[in-house]
Formats: sequence, structure tokens, C-alpha cells
Amino acid sequence: MDMQQRMRLIQHSLRLIAYIDEVVSRSKKIDVRDSILVAGSPRSGTTWLMEILKNIPGYTYLFEPLHAGWFPDSRKAGFRSRTYLSPEMNWPEGEDYLRRVFTGDVVSLLPPYEFKPRDIMNRLLNNKLVVKSVRLNRLLPWFVKRFQLRSIVFIIRHPCAVVVSQLKTGFCGYQTVYPPYADTFPTVDVVLDEASKIESVDHSLLSRLKKIKTREEVLAAVWCLDNYIPLSLPKPYPWVTVFYERLTRDGEAEVARIFRGIGEKEIPESISKVLRKPSILTLRDERRVVRNKEDQLSKWRKVLSKKEIERILRIVSDFGLGFYTEDVEPNYNWIDVW
Repeated sequence: MDMQQRMRLIQHSLRLIAYIDEVVSRSKKIDVRDSILVAGSPRSGTTWLMEILKNIPGYTYLFEPLHAGWFPDSRKAGFRSRTYLSPEMNWPEGEDYLRRVFTGDVVSLLPPYEFKPRDIMNRLLNNKLVVKSVRLNRLLPWFVKRFQLRSIVFIIRHPCAVVVSQLKTGFCGYQTVYPPYADTFPTVDVVLDEASKIESVDHSLLSRLKKIKTREEVLAAVWCLDNYIPLSLPKPYPWVTVFYERLTRDGEAEVARIFRGIGEKEIPESISKVLRKPSILTLRDERRVVRNKEDQLSKWRKVLSKKEIERILRIVSDFGLGFYTEDVEPNYNWIDVW
């Protein structure tokens, strides 16, 4: 079989899977009050966290329902790579689309679930949903006023680690404006335009953002906006806050805390295995590093120069998110998650 024949076979297989997935989805009734949202910046551990939570009995998962290339209806509803709304604003089209998402009434054009018997059976039989999204952070204050889910789990990771991973993979949650909606890096102008629409971002902060030049600074500003908006809500937060570093270093205790937060009494034995292995989106050459906790948490120090680290953390400090510093772990007391 030559390459063209192989590609045609893959395309036909994906179309068939998408069709079956649509038939299965249309036959289910999922209660939005049973759904769990996993939110966080790209490369913060959202996929890993989704893989943990999908092990809860009765659950399957939905992967990135705001990706314009995989879910065209999200684009039609008005969602973009990063969408922000003031909590008081009404947006019927967006609300309707998200209600469809959390009741399982949307289907991906590229089903990304693993082709393992258990995952396929869960997709066919289970009628509760874990929704994973890296594009919903800035809508969280608006979202929590309109949707009563079982739980939201919000994960945060060191900005330097996130920037390094985004630069290496090219995955930062932004797509081109037009089809095929390929992955792209945002520009300074894009970030400034996004920041200018957020009421709590004042002129002095906008002035400082205008001075950023390098790609790592742009991605640091994106990380800040992704986390600054949800963390601006009054405490206690209406979600379970998870630090990637804590989940990496003390996984079993952190999973126990997460499960208490979402009201799940039993922790499936299968989760222990998930904690020990890299997520499905971890690059092949990084899988060895991921298995070493210390290397995984500190590898950004070997990639970024001192000047690059200083530039990233200066922007983080400007946004008042100084719980992350040059240390590999955050100041956990800054956000009382215990």
C-alpha cells in the first residue's frame, strides 16, 4: 500500500468514526449537572488531568470543543482562539453552544480519543462527560454564572514551563482565522487587542504590554491573561484549583483532594497508572523526562536563558501573579487550595 492509499484509508476511517460518534452522541442524554470541566492554559497539564478524571465510573470525555477546525459550530457561534466576556454580558449564541457541549450534543470532526477498547466502550456506553478545554479560561467568570456543572477543575502550571512547552510543540491554543485553522503563535498586536477588551486591565498595564517584543514575552502575556481573569474572582473560587507541580510531585494525595472537591468518594485503581505515565500529548522525546519528577519540574531552567526567565517573570509580576518565581514550585499559600 503506497502513501496515498494509506492516507485515503485513514481519511475514510476518520469519517466513519466521526459518523459513528455522531450517532452515538445523538442517542445519549447527558445531564449538564453531571458534567465536569477541566480548564487551564495550553501545556499546563489539562490533558493529563482529563485522563485522570475520565476514569471515574460512568464518564467519557470531550476534547477541545472550542477548536474551530474540529468543531465548526463553535466558530459559527462566535468563539475565537481566546474569547472574553464580562460576566454581566448576555451571549445567547455562545450559551446555547456551550449547553450543547456539556450535554454531549456536539461531535468532533476528528475524534481524538485513544483507540483502545476501554475508551471506545466508554464512549459508546457512558453518559457522563469530562470536557477538557484550554480556550475557556477567560470566560470562566461569565460561565460560572450561567452553568451549574458537577465541578470545574482549574489547573495552573509555572509560566516558564508553559512557555517552553508551547515554543517546542507549537501548541498554544491559537488557530489561524481562516480554514484549515492551523496552529499559530499570537502576535503582540493580537495580545494587546485581547487585553484592551478586559475591563480590569488598566492603561498602565497596557502600556507595559506594548513594550513586549520576543515570542516568549508574548506567550507569557497570554499565560497571564488566561490565569489573571479567573483568579480575579473573589475567593473561595467556584472550582477546584490544582497546581501542576503539586500533582506531579504528590499525585496520589492531590488526586484524593480533587476527588473530595468534586464529590467523588472512591478513587479507581486505574488512576495510579495514569499518574505514572505521560499524557497522550507528551512528545516522544520527553517521555523519559516526564517520568523523573525533578527533571520534569525544572527542565525549563535548562532551556531558557536567565534574561528570558527575567522577562517572563517580569510580565507575570506586572499582572500580580507573583506566586510563581524562579523557584520550580509556586507559593502554594498565595492561593488557598487546601
